[in-house]
Amino acid sequence: MKLDRFINRPVLSTVISILIVILGAIGLATLPITQYPDIAPPTVSVRATYTGASASTVLNSVIAPLEEQINGVENMMYMTSTASNTGSGEISIYFKQGTDPDMAAVNVQNRVSMAQGLLPAEVTRVGVTTQKRQTSMLVVFSLYDETDTYSESFIENYAKINLIPQVQRVPGVGDASVMGQDYSMRIWLRPDVMAQYQLIPSDVSAALAEQNVEAAPGQFGERSNQTFQYTIRYKGRLQQPEEFENIVIKSLPDGEVLRLKDIAEVQMDRLGYNFTNRVNGHKAVTCIVYQMAGTNATQTISDIEALLDEASKTLPAGLKLNISMNANDFLFASIHEVLKTLFEAFILVFIVVYIFLQDLRSTLIPTIAIPVALIGTFFILSLVGFSLNLLTLCALVLAIAIVVDDAIVVVEGVHAKLDQGYTSARLASIDAMNELGGAIVSITLVMMAVFVPVSFMGGTAGTFYRQFGMTMAISIGLSALNALTLSPALCAVLLKPHKKEDGTTEDSTLKERMKVAYTAAHTTMINRYTEAIGKMLHPGITLTFTLIAILGMIFGLFSINPIVTAIFVVLSILALIGMSTKKFKNRFNDTYESILKRYKKRVLFFIQKKWLSMGLVVASIAILVFFMNTTPTGMVPNEDTGTLMGAVTLPPGTSQDRSEKILARVDSLIASDPAVLSRTMISGFSFIGGQGPSYGSFIIKLKNWDERSMIQNSDVVVGSLYMRAQKIIKEAQVLFFAPPMIPGYSASTDIEVNMQDKTGGDLNKFFDVVNDYTAALEARPEINSAKTSFNPNFPQYMIDIDAAACKKAGISPSDILTTMQGYYGGLYASNFNRFGKMYRVMIQSDPLSRKNLESLKNIKVRNSAGEMAPIAQFISVEKVYGPDIISRFNLYTSMKVMVAPASGYTSGQALTALAEVAQENLPTGYTYELGGMAREEAQSSGSATGLIFVLCFVFVYLLLSAQYESYILPLAVLLSVPFGLLGSFLFVNGVSAIGNISALKMILGTMSNNIYMQIALIMLMGLLAKNAILIVEFALDRRKMGMSITWAAVLGAGARLRPILMTSLAMVVGLLPLMFAFGVGAHGNRTLGTASIGGMLIGMICQIFIVPVLFVIFQYLQEKVKPMEWEDIDNTDAVTEIEQYAK
Repeated sequence: MKLDRFINRPVLSTVISILIVILGAIGLATLPITQYPDIAPPTVSVRATYTGASASTVLNSVIAPLEEQINGVENMMYMTSTASNTGSGEISIYFKQGTDPDMAAVNVQNRVSMAQGLLPAEVTRVGVTTQKRQTSMLVVFSLYDETDTYSESFIENYAKINLIPQVQRVPGVGDASVMGQDYSMRIWLRPDVMAQYQLIPSDVSAALAEQNVEAAPGQFGERSNQTFQYTIRYKGRLQQPEEFENIVIKSLPDGEVLRLKDIAEVQMDRLGYNFTNRVNGHKAVTCIVYQMAGTNATQTISDIEALLDEASKTLPAGLKLNISMNANDFLFASIHEVLKTLFEAFILVFIVVYIFLQDLRSTLIPTIAIPVALIGTFFILSLVGFSLNLLTLCALVLAIAIVVDDAIVVVEGVHAKLDQGYTSARLASIDAMNELGGAIVSITLVMMAVFVPVSFMGGTAGTFYRQFGMTMAISIGLSALNALTLSPALCAVLLKPHKKEDGTTEDSTLKERMKVAYTAAHTTMINRYTEAIGKMLHPGITLTFTLIAILGMIFGLFSINPIVTAIFVVLSILALIGMSTKKFKNRFNDTYESILKRYKKRVLFFIQKKWLSMGLVVASIAILVFFMNTTPTGMVPNEDTGTLMGAVTLPPGTSQDRSEKILARVDSLIASDPAVLSRTMISGFSFIGGQGPSYGSFIIKLKNWDERSMIQNSDVVVGSLYMRAQKIIKEAQVLFFAPPMIPGYSASTDIEVNMQDKTGGDLNKFFDVVNDYTAALEARPEINSAKTSFNPNFPQYMIDIDAAACKKAGISPSDILTTMQGYYGGLYASNFNRFGKMYRVMIQSDPLSRKNLESLKNIKVRNSAGEMAPIAQFISVEKVYGPDIISRFNLYTSMKVMVAPASGYTSGQALTALAEVAQENLPTGYTYELGGMAREEAQSSGSATGLIFVLCFVFVYLLLSAQYESYILPLAVLLSVPFGLLGSFLFVNGVSAIGNISALKMILGTMSNNIYMQIALIMLMGLLAKNAILIVEFALDRRKMGMSITWAAVLGAGARLRPILMTSLAMVVGLLPLMFAFGVGAHGNRTLGTASIGGMLIGMICQIFIVPVLFVIFQYLQEKVKPMEWEDIDNTDAVTEIEQYAK
């Protein structure tokens, strides 16, 4: 391969690299920033309200007909629905990844339109809304009154009028749900007065329909000879309570008229009284913003923050805005940690490479290659539509050790030529690249072949693998380009011919020798100081200082305080000075030469004991298979996001007033925790239970990660709050949990299990089955808790109408039900306009007239003769018990069970327990389906993941077969890889075991075979294969020159020991900050670092001994099939080795 053009034209080589960096910088500026790739399934929600209806009524009359039509819509995965006693119903339809969310919403809306004729008139009048949005929260913010001077209705409607419309216009916002109510003109009827005037609620509704209207009377003078034309106006809808009070209801016999104020109290208040909000104890209104599918969440959040920041400048005195949850906080903190790790890895890799190369010029060449390859990657990522997320950044961290290896190979090759006596670094670079160019290209193709197959995997895991794999492949490709262009050019410019003891080269001219003589005098003084420092900095002291500096960087000790920082900086400088001394370099080289001699003897021993080596290979594969089947699995580890959720469930039937008092006690409990920054309370709503007066929720914002100690992570805070709540709050069930790691799936990190009744049986029997199942689950060690929010014991009254009595009295049953709805449930009677918006006019009995069962005695209905009759004469009332919320999953009645894995167990183990317990305990006709992230994990943890690894092996095998023209020799490379993979499993399981048996369980967490570990395994397959390939390549070269197979293997391995140790240790040391990470993103970083370091260490140690043995075995078999064809290779080192060892 002719690469001398780039060596002879160093400016061209540098221009290419500069262009790569510039394009990469442009790509970085345009890359969208996200936490993870866009993996959440497009979701469309359908919502409807049936005022005053019970959950069963909403289910039967609203949910059922809508679901029947929506079911089977194009690309639908599954569908959930809920109906509550508040009269609200919601259906969520989840679509396959890649579905166009706009088309999904259109298709659902078309299906909804087909069901409109089957819905109650009250429902269609209010409207059925269809929205495309994710189910997870993007931002939660609150408007609160820190002076406690404003009413709740004012705060709620100020937000609805002035803030929410702007938020809804932000690109990417799918929905902005306000935990509050619109203004409403409330007409509080007095039933006793109504009865006196022989009125029923429908009379008031009719009067409103007559007198509160908009009209278009027309114009005067249109198409006439008049000079002017006038538009005729009507006052239109009423606006003020006083205007509604004067509505005429009927005329009285004495000539007077009965007005609305005579039979009711009119008040502009709230449409409903379902929610109460508090922020740090102050009255507030909370808004939950949901993302629109397929949009950039990070940009959307940034736009919302900018909008709220601008809006806060014009708020009325006393009102403040508080953002209690912001997904960007965790994202940017995580990215900051990864970038910090990237920088630390860069420094640590530089130190390790410098120790091995012992020359600053030589070290600069691979160091310069790192940023060129990494920054250039951003440009291609932007072209292919990827984002800058945690996975792509982690891939770049792992890529450091790989991209530096290509440049090291070039530097080593040039130094080898200079050692042979080359007096020109340019000629040495040209000859070295002629030998190495083909090997670099072939090895790069093999490395990229490891990462390309993962791009074909579907599902959520496939999206993760695709972004990671393509990022690695791109960086490796750019690294090879650097190794072929920039690195040899830098070698030609920076490296100098190797000098003899007197400082001259073999062919030094008189001028050069004179220059050396004059320079010697100049450097004498410097050498004296250097020698003095060398005497003080013994190699042992230098090594100690180096280790202290590395440990300080790993554990973040540099940033504790200025004094400690200064100490570590001084030690680091002394370590660098010590490493540059001749004494340290000589000691290092002597130690390495001693290790190399012993290493060759050990390699020869293993070759002579082939049965032992092959036994180790077989054992490693067997143990690897064992660990792959037994290591706990997971999707993405739970992290400390800086936000916690709380869910409070009170006994069925608890009034809202009672609930608010208990929630205030929980709020005080949360406020007392030193790790808590702020808390938002929502009464009447639960993130896991639904809506109603028996529920409450909290959004808890923790202090910044830097302001919390290691023992104040979110897991510890959750455990502390839960234990304290159990002791103090006896009247309610209080749960605390972290928000989901991957947005768009569920409200919590727990496993979502949707129990299904396919028998169509009784809810109480179904509830008993679910209770038996959850009890069996909680008996398993893998399960910490299995709870369902379903409760069939809410006190209710069942009314039965005596149709015969109604017939005799000239009353229809519908008259009784309509009258009861008007007094108790409320009637949407009309509309009015204020503040540029349209609000509802609601008719309902005043609260005191409907507070208990006895109030029915005061309710009267009008018969056909115009007479009033007590409604109690026609109905019977029975106290019953039933649910406040009824759910369905894929058209079957369902009960949601939230399962939390026990400490020390992973979600994968919990999923296995779910299936086993279901097999043993669920009767025929009852089953379950997973929802949320658990559904994705169950689908991705099967054979598809294993198939990807098999494909990686096959791709590498085929490329190596083509390279070696052999189907046998590639096995020498592939059979060494399982050692490294086994090392990953050993380290991950070992660290988990240490955490489980120690007091650090809540801090360290439990590692699993999750996405982070799997991407580490994929990376290791490539890097370990690369190390093995280079050993095999060097051994094969020596064999082709006539050396025996055994000595070719021994000396080939010895020739590659130094670069293998260099690159492997560079990677291990560079990833130590990940392995010992704490704080934001720590769980994922620790898993990635532990798996990578364990695999690299174990793989390197085993490979350097086993690969030569495998080469001997398979090369012997290959030569049995096809005899070796000898080649005349111009390699002085190899010739010397042959003369010494050939047999």
